[in-house]
Amino acid sequence: MIKLLISILATTMLIATTLSSAEIIPVWNTAVNGDIQDIEFMPGGEQFMITTGGGEIQIRSTDNGELIRSHIDNSNLFMNGYFELTPDSTRVVMCISGLLQLINLEDFERLNFFAFGNDTIAKGFKDIVLDPIKPYAYVIITGWEKTSGKNELRSKISVYNYETMELVKDLTEYSGYEFTSIAVSDDGKYLATLNDGKAYLKVWDLEKMELIRDVQLWDDKLLNADWWCDSKDIHFSKLNSDDVYYSGNFPSSSIEVKLKGGIHRYSISLNSNSDNIQENPLAGKFILFDNENRSLVYGNFAMSFYNFIIRQQEFYNTPPEGIYLGGKTIYSIENKYFIGFSNSNLCKFIYDSQTSIATNYDEEIVISPNPTNSFVNINLNCIEPIVNYQINDLNGLLLFQNTTPNQVGNSLQINFTPYPSGVYFLTINCNAPKTYKIVKEG
Repeated sequence: MIKLLISILATTMLIATTLSSAEIIPVWNTAVNGDIQDIEFMPGGEQFMITTGGGEIQIRSTDNGELIRSHIDNSNLFMNGYFELTPDSTRVVMCISGLLQLINLEDFERLNFFAFGNDTIAKGFKDIVLDPIKPYAYVIITGWEKTSGKNELRSKISVYNYETMELVKDLTEYSGYEFTSIAVSDDGKYLATLNDGKAYLKVWDLEKMELIRDVQLWDDKLLNADWWCDSKDIHFSKLNSDDVYYSGNFPSSSIEVKLKGGIHRYSISLNSNSDNIQENPLAGKFILFDNENRSLVYGNFAMSFYNFIIRQQEFYNTPPEGIYLGGKTIYSIENKYFIGFSNSNLCKFIYDSQTSIATNYDEEIVISPNPTNSFVNINLNCIEPIVNYQINDLNGLLLFQNTTPNQVGNSLQINFTPYPSGVYFLTINCNAPKTYKIVKEG
């Protein structure tokens, strides 16, 4: 993502200015029919898929959020719920309530399914992750006794072969607490889970299907205290599958009881917890990005961007207007944007952090007019004989680049007439690269 060094909405002059603020830039938002349940990018990243509570699958454009195609199943087996694409990206494995399904993405044909039978324990699928190598689905299953209505049997972790829909193994028995998060490493070596209540970080060796780590996440001094762990989210590092990141509030006590909120990192090989790598009052779902040097932590009413390198929070506030983050949020590593949802609202946004770019401009820079409907004129104050510049759109896509001699009077005129109205980023390299936000009017 291009660093937005200068935000200019009129003729602008900058003299010896240091920029150190962060900006969240809405790109689009839209509403859909029915509450959204899950979201994932499609192959290539130009489209994404959502499921809704009304039993509908939708494929939408990442560029503008518009609906490309959809499918509503007319049988008594709805196609909705949590889902993941298979490693070959041709099918999707979906689960909700008592139903596990394998669906062809091209025509939405149901290829196979499994449904729980009618017995004394009502069971339902709560979440799913897929093995990147084997045709295995790792699922959280919740259950309770129908006759008593008690939730004494809360949840368990099981493995299904999604090709045959056969149970491979129960990794746990039903336990008195609820599993809340599940993740599998990109190399298929490990599976990790979190649970609420007296929380544990559990890690399985997937080659042996054996539990190898069972890490208690609350302080021993509180073992008999009435404290509740609030587990939120878990992800494996994409740089090193030996590292697991997890978030939540976990009671700790030295002199007094407190909640250790934020993001934590755990090393499987060292069996060592690094404590908080991000101390944060907002302990919610999270995304790691920028080579895992930054995080987005989000909930219904707040969002936080944190820099792990300088251990500093760059943004913490309510989401700007038009940004919805109550559900799941996904991030495009290639194009550096986020797509999130809450209830029936979808949004796309870009995060620009200027914390790591503190640049002093000793020269005076003048840009006019801005906004523009045609040309912008730039006073460069540049000593180099050659000027390189490029234009990118709001998504960071390169639209145009050029090399031109430095004109008499150190001025540069650039034509924005060919582009639709919107926000563009103009980067000029002369003495040093500088980037400007240009608003094109209709």
